[in-house]
Amino acid sequence: MNEDSGLTQFSLGINAYRVLAPEARSVGVRTHQLRFDNLGAEPAAASGSRVAEEFLTASRLRAHDREGVLSAADYFGDSMVTTLAQLDDDPVATHQLTELPASVAATMELGEALMRRRSVRRYSGDPIAAAELATVLRLADGLTAEADVELLRGGHETFRFRTAPSGGGLFPVALHVVALDVSGLDVGVYRYQPVRDVLVKEDGRAGVDRVLDAFTTPGTAIAFDTAAALVVLVASPWRSMRKYGPRGLRFVLHESGAIAQNMHLAVTSLGLGSTDCASFVDDEVHAALGIDGVLRAAVHSVVLGRLE
Repeated sequence: MNEDSGLTQFSLGINAYRVLAPEARSVGVRTHQLRFDNLGAEPAAASGSRVAEEFLTASRLRAHDREGVLSAADYFGDSMVTTLAQLDDDPVATHQLTELPASVAATMELGEALMRRRSVRRYSGDPIAAAELATVLRLADGLTAEADVELLRGGHETFRFRTAPSGGGLFPVALHVVALDVSGLDVGVYRYQPVRDVLVKEDGRAGVDRVLDAFTTPGTAIAFDTAAALVVLVASPWRSMRKYGPRGLRFVLHESGAIAQNMHLAVTSLGLGSTDCASFVDDEVHAALGIDGVLRAAVHSVVLGRLE
């Protein structure tokens, strides 16, 4: 038997049986595999919390959902239209603002960028330019167009559109940039404000250290020490759930994925490297960013840097 066929036999064997442990609930440390192997072996209440499955059940769309219809109807009135037109246009103190330079041309054809995109976990250690970071942010979730919406009472409000699709145009995901080595930008933690196309500085080097300490990925897996920036996607779930209920959280995750993919394609087109990373201790990264982890929570992050 050659090596490949032996590996095939082993793979088939390991997936051909389940080790049942009727008293799994008495085990102090239960691996995810143990929980999986014992699905259905005892009542759900006895086998422990299954919150991921509960979320899928709770966020199902059901026919004749009057609560959902009434919740969504509220968003077509003048007051809510006016509110949505002001999303993410919050005033910021001048000393916190950092203007972004003009973008670098990203001319790679879309099909080529899709074919070339790879998860890059090692970087050269050289800085990226502020213009390159600005390009990535704008292509990830920047403004692309505006349109006037007529009000029932007369007049209009201006809605803004972005590169990433968002359920109901609510845009519950914000980009927090941890600048590690960006030419022309101080080391620090920033928030990208797409409406004004600026960075809002929220913390300095000490904040950067706190964010990095929250990540559990070893340097052998992702080279944070040679990366140029880290972008943390922070969601405000109730911005979506206020309209769509628990299903709104699905839309938050959809949007996060779209933003991340936009970012990877932009990075690829610029000849840089990036990778997804969700290996952070949630409570620690929330404390580092000054958010509560419920009304605002980190849902994902992307590491980027210059190719070796």
